[in-house]
Amino acid sequence: MTEKIPCPYVYAKGKRCTGHIVGVEAFKADISWVLRDGRWVLNWGQPRSHFHLLCSERHSHAGFSRPDSDQMKFYYDQLPDALRAVVDANLIERLIVEATIKTTGGKSRR
Repeated sequence: MTEKIPCPYVYAKGKRCTGHIVGVEAFKADISWVLRDGRWVLNWGQPRSHFHLLCSERHSHAGFSRPDSDQMKFYYDQLPDALRAVVDANLIERLIVEATIKTTGGKSRR
């Protein structure tokens, strides 16, 4: 079982949220494919904006008709180390698989 990453949200009275992170959304991520030596290669960069973390207890910690809490928004270099490692490993692997499927006409080489 994977270690749960605690929610970083702190309520106004100083109490920490008891939830854990169940999702991450990346905003304005740059993804491109480049033909190099007869082979399509996937390039991706850090999101130019930020990541939204999603909590098991309160999702984005937004109130009714309110925007997502700034406490749940992080730039890549501000993400907790454990979460940054998860983002790196899973995003890169998924993008490689999807790029392979697209460039082989729907057939994965795995």
